[in-house]
Amino acid sequence: MKKIYILCLLTTAVVAFAQDSNLYYSGIFFNHKGKPQNFLKVFNKNSGIYEMTDEKGFAILAAKPYDTLVWNNGKNTEVVMSYRLKELKSILEGQDEKESVAYIYSKTYDSLILGSSPDRFSIENSNLGLSKNSDKYFSSVRKLKRKNDSLYKLKSSHERYLIFNGSFTTSFEIKSRNSIPQTQSRYVQGRSENGNLTWRGPETNELFSFGPDILSLAFDGQPYEYDQNGRLMSSDKGISPAKVYNNGIFKTTVGYNNQLKVNAFIKEGYQERARLSLELGQQKDQMYFTDQFNISNTLKSKLNATFKGYTINTVFNYEENKATNANRIGLFNRIYQNALLTPISFSNGQDIFLPNGLQRSYSQSADNPFFLFEQENKYNYRDSRRQFSMDLAKKWGDFKLNTSQSYENDYFWNFDQYKPSTYGFPNGILNERTQNNSLYHSNISGNYTWGNYEFKNIFTANFILNDRRSDVYNSLTGRKYNYQRTSQDYGFNYNMGISDNYFEMGVNLGNSFYISNTSDKNAYWLPKANAFLKFNDIFNIRRVNFKLVGAYTKLSAESEITMSYASYATTLLNAESSYQYFPVYEIESFKNLSNTDVNEWKIGGKLDLGYGMSLEGEYFNRKIKNDVFSFFENNQLKLKNMADHTYSGYEFNFNYERLRLGQDFYVANKISFFKYKDIVDRVAAEYDNWAISGFNDIYKTLSKGKILGAVMGSYFKRNADNQLIIDEFGFPEKADGMKIIADPTPDFVMKFNHMFNYKRFSLDINWEWKKGGQLWNGTQAVLDYYGRSYQSGEERNIKNYIFQGVHSNGNINQIPVDFYNQNQDVTENRWSRYGYLGVAEEYVQKADYVRINNISLSANFPINNSFRTLTLTFYVNNILLWQANKGTDPNQSFYDTDNGKGLDFFNLPSFKSFGCMVSFKF
Repeated sequence: MKKIYILCLLTTAVVAFAQDSNLYYSGIFFNHKGKPQNFLKVFNKNSGIYEMTDEKGFAILAAKPYDTLVWNNGKNTEVVMSYRLKELKSILEGQDEKESVAYIYSKTYDSLILGSSPDRFSIENSNLGLSKNSDKYFSSVRKLKRKNDSLYKLKSSHERYLIFNGSFTTSFEIKSRNSIPQTQSRYVQGRSENGNLTWRGPETNELFSFGPDILSLAFDGQPYEYDQNGRLMSSDKGISPAKVYNNGIFKTTVGYNNQLKVNAFIKEGYQERARLSLELGQQKDQMYFTDQFNISNTLKSKLNATFKGYTINTVFNYEENKATNANRIGLFNRIYQNALLTPISFSNGQDIFLPNGLQRSYSQSADNPFFLFEQENKYNYRDSRRQFSMDLAKKWGDFKLNTSQSYENDYFWNFDQYKPSTYGFPNGILNERTQNNSLYHSNISGNYTWGNYEFKNIFTANFILNDRRSDVYNSLTGRKYNYQRTSQDYGFNYNMGISDNYFEMGVNLGNSFYISNTSDKNAYWLPKANAFLKFNDIFNIRRVNFKLVGAYTKLSAESEITMSYASYATTLLNAESSYQYFPVYEIESFKNLSNTDVNEWKIGGKLDLGYGMSLEGEYFNRKIKNDVFSFFENNQLKLKNMADHTYSGYEFNFNYERLRLGQDFYVANKISFFKYKDIVDRVAAEYDNWAISGFNDIYKTLSKGKILGAVMGSYFKRNADNQLIIDEFGFPEKADGMKIIADPTPDFVMKFNHMFNYKRFSLDINWEWKKGGQLWNGTQAVLDYYGRSYQSGEERNIKNYIFQGVHSNGNINQIPVDFYNQNQDVTENRWSRYGYLGVAEEYVQKADYVRINNISLSANFPINNSFRTLTLTFYVNNILLWQANKGTDPNQSFYDTDNGKGLDFFNLPSFKSFGCMVSFKF
């Protein structure tokens, strides 16, 4: 197709055709042999007018500048230049020979020349026009179709291009642990006997580390199955000095991630007609434990296309993961716990097994971490996910119809095992857990748009169908659980928008239905209302805008059936019995529960303070009714609608997108402030102070009028003046029962994002500050109890200490105590006298922290001044600068559960990583 040139848009062209240009093109037209041709049809593609040449090949056509003339059946074309156009009169006069005549005055002649004569070549009164269905923008004509005698339809023609591009990204990451509790490295396994500190070896099953100072001991050098250096004895009798064994289980590891993405797409002019994307990835993520890692492989493909007004998007994703171990049974927490509690006089790494085939550990009531790592399979965890989705959209004028379908199949396999001689499972235990999920989603929506930019209305209706199926099998119990839910959502929405130069307004009103086969009551009244007002260029100051928003939404939802609630089994155990944790119970059924209803409203505003600077804030209040929590009944795990609670708070954000500090030097900053609370309004009868996570003797509670998830635990006895009650032995007295001792809710959280750009270099810094909130540090409590904590090592020789407080009779305490009296039983010392967890109140610590989440430095390097670029990025993640508590990152969760923050019982330390990423775009 030859290109043509047009001066204006289609609407302008239609008007132009209706006007009288009074300009014509004339000339002699030749046939394909280069000779003048009579009765040759010459066609103006732009106006649709044609003329036939006379016997000399001459023709006159009405034309405009840059019109295209076509003859010889399209083999010859010519673009009309403006200087070739003349008025018809001039053309006709040029055809006749001119002769000079004498001036003769005649009234008849004057009347003839002064009068208006019709122009038989004019198109002023022409009825020809363009169809409104013609292409609006075109630079060349693909198709000209005559609809009738007075209507033509033009279709544009564009060159088509097949383009390939993509990217390859590779990265490696060095990972190590963050902070862990500090332990003492002076005192060995043992206790006091007859007033003397005595080393007690693993064969005694001693758990305490309240023995003598290791500097006073030496090895005897005799064969000993628990230590290749021999037994410990007094240094004046031994052969070689005793050594402090390092029982650390963490190491620095390196992982990698490779991603290849290739795109192939067809462009027609400036429009993309079809795109095919393929993405391949592989990642190896090393844990900070010895030989623990997971490998994931991904395949993603997308096809997007537009044809005849249809838009289609298809996606296929495949992902598989395999790991040496998962933490479903708390394996890693157990390993970490035993590593911290191992006395400095015992080496876990010397050997894993004793000559009798049982595990070699510092006590039969403890485990060797490396024995727990020992496994027969290379991978004890696998999962795979297949997902296919397709979206199809079609627009007819102001009406648009969209359909979306997706199907997903997930498979999970856990091989959970403790070998024989594991503490708590002398004969070993094994469970093979499989889970299959089948998820289908369908969404059909249609919307009709009426109006224009100044006053626009959109009416939308949609139907959503979800079919979710899941089956779970545990080989230990031989029990298979089957779940199925089919839910339907019907939604109706009306959007209205008003806009002019200085004012904008929007309103969204709607209602939806929720119908499900697992709910005991369907919801037919779920309204929502959103609105905003925006004032532009306030006080005639450019880019100073103010926007006010408000919203109300009512939702109805149910508990997710593909999620496992088995970790709730920790609440059946006391913390001291945590070694028995091995979850195999799943939810019995998701039926006959009421929907959880959410009524949320919020109001906020945004103030634009010029180019790139803005301040916005929002207050929200979310009322959750009939929320669902877990409970055990007759050894069956069930769900119940237990409570109502209100989650409310506010958030402020300050943003400066592009602040120029110098030539090619720009800075962007964002600061956010967030504060919230979640108060329990109602608790079902008999479930007040219910445990929602944790152990039986220390847990997060559901208590009316209190913070949801407040920590419930033991506490010291106090009088009406809040003074400690001191017992007859001189130590603070532990009260009976439990009460709320900690609130995990922070006072506020502030997040900071800074980005610095200089030419092709960019530096990003992301950090946050959390102020307030508390956690219970059970890790510290257990380390204190066994004498492994740093504090118990430093303070055990304190004598004649007097605790401040009063006795039950009101007298001020004057009884001096020794923190560790060698003449008393080991369980009477300062840290062991209160039991395994001590007094929980004493181990409540602040959860404040200042953390740098991410620092990255990137540089872009164009290759050969083309769109190909090479990007280098160096980054560090999760560097914890400061924390108020002693031990692990306060953001870590109890047994990796979703609602376990605020409880620290050998929570795994967080990662800090250093990495480099190279990305090449081609």
